Amino acid sequence: MNRRRLAHLFTVAMAVAVGCAAGIGGAVGIGGAVGIGGAVGIGGAVGMSGCAGATARQLGPREEHARPAGVVQIRWRTQLHEHGLFEPTPEECATGVLAGGRLIIGSRANSIVGVDVNLGRVDWATAASGGIDSEARFDSQHNQVYVGADDGSFYAIDPSSGAIRWTYRAKGAIERGAAFDEGAVYVATAADRVFSLDAATGKWRWQYERETPDGFTIHGYAGPRLQGKTILSGFADGYLVSLSAEAGEVIWARSLAAVSDQFVDVDSTPAIVGDVAYVSSYSGGLYALSPKDGGVRWRLGIEGAGEVKVADQRLYFAAPREGVHAVDLAGHVLWRQALTAAGDLTVPVTVGPYLIFSGSRAGLFIVERESGKLLEIFNPGSGICAAPMLEADKGRLYVLSNGGALYALDVVN
Repeated sequence: MNRRRLAHLFTVAMAVAVGCAAGIGGAVGIGGAVGIGGAVGIGGAVGMSGCAGATARQLGPREEHARPAGVVQIRWRTQLHEHGLFEPTPEECATGVLAGGRLIIGSRANSIVGVDVNLGRVDWATAASGGIDSEARFDSQHNQVYVGADDGSFYAIDPSSGAIRWTYRAKGAIERGAAFDEGAVYVATAADRVFSLDAATGKWRWQYERETPDGFTIHGYAGPRLQGKTILSGFADGYLVSLSAEAGEVIWARSLAAVSDQFVDVDSTPAIVGDVAYVSSYSGGLYALSPKDGGVRWRLGIEGAGEVKVADQRLYFAAPREGVHAVDLAGHVLWRQALTAAGDLTVPVTVGPYLIFSGSRAGLFIVERESGKLLEIFNPGSGICAAPMLEADKGRLYVLSNGGALYALDVVN
């Protein structure tokens, strides 16, 4: 049982799922997109006018359904993975990346697809050796997309055709986005390993690993963060480690564990702004540190604090029990929005005046950045484990639901 599943079970045990149980009528297979306008077009496009399967609702002071705020509107919907009838709690946690007019994204259907972002049409599909729960990354210099699989396979994909340029087999699931520079790519796995490959060939360069602690770790693992010639990454034993990008040698290592020796994971990918790195451990909370030597500037003890989004001199992050937070750069909490039975929460995305993030049990949340006020929940019926991907110039989000449907959502400012 992997750490993501343990985290999921832990969260479900704490609360009862919420949200719309209605599905989208008329399943659309690969190549079929549900779009706006009500006409059937090439590739099986079906109109969305009057569709009631995906709901957007504003939470009032009571449990009654309030009028939707209308912040997000469906542009199109494409089914990537049809889950079985006897699969009671499906999950799809992959996040895509834009490359050459397509969204490149994987799914637990053991495939990676290239989707036309204007039509929602699947242009190509490439078989993978395992399910995909990772965040894809586009390397523009080499014109290839990096995607990791749950079985430890790591792919370099041609975004125009879906052809696999090279594959590397690693130990442990690969669920975090890779980091890369001009000549190398850096990858972290759930087996507490960070390795580097030649970007052009996939040839192994170096590897660093730490011993996985005994007992349970419930909250996943960190991805690598590249800054200049160093890599920052966290590990399940509670350590944040700085490595040389050239050879993988340790520059410094610092424990971020709290007094408790349980659930000490450093499970968020560090965010670096100027001379400060922001990173969290499950038991220790959120830290601001020096990326040069690991010196601690301040610590905010919020259990389960997740990955940080930095925007407008603020830090935004979510914690499973305490909800989403806004914090100033000195570590002072500006606001907190509690979320009941939301499940695991993704790192927030900033879109104009909004903060948008996923809850694995409840769907896509939209809150005001300034105040934290909850405006809307987009719930396609089975929750959303995957983090949304933003196309900033269009104000459009792409997100994969747990039911295997990929949505393009326009954000109305």
